[in-house]
Amino acid sequence: MAQAARRIEAQPLVRRSHLRAVARPVRTPSARKPARASARASEARCRAAFNAVTMVMLVLAAVGLVRVAVLARAAEMTISEGRVSKQIKSQRIETDRLEIEGSSLATPSRIEQIAGATMQMGRPTSVRYITLPGAPDAAQSAKASSAGSPVAVDPDGSGARRIATVLSALADMSVGEAQSLLVGDVGLAGSR
Repeated sequence: MAQAARRIEAQPLVRRSHLRAVARPVRTPSARKPARASARASEARCRAAFNAVTMVMLVLAAVGLVRVAVLARAAEMTISEGRVSKQIKSQRIETDRLEIEGSSLATPSRIEQIAGATMQMGRPTSVRYITLPGAPDAAQSAKASSAGSPVAVDPDGSGARRIATVLSALADMSVGEAQSLLVGDVGLAGSR
């Protein structure tokens, strides 16, 4: 382990200056302008290309949004159309059912059954016909019209009295029928 110690001798330091002089190349002004012009032209081309790509991307995004909106609207309409067609079908079924029910409720046998059960109504035992005084029989008027003979006119004015009598009898009959219909409807409505 015993090595000889080495002796480090100090070497003289050479001081260098921090600044050094560089020879300036000689440039002509005409050489700088084409370089700047080409750099500006290249930058303008890059900006134009960037703007074009940006515009294309914006247009594609807008077209995509419109397409999605149209597809969403179409899907919504399809769902709505399905609901409406189901409602129409159910309403048609309900209408058919109500028509069948209405026709079964309006049958004469059912009305007769309800009238007999709730209002103790029954078939009439006898039927009365009203004959108007002075009116020709139906058989005689049929013979007269088929033979072509004219009907005789009453010259003393008793025809006006006959017409008044007929109208009065018709009015009395109509009033009686209307009253029975009203009572009948009330009776039928109460049984439902």
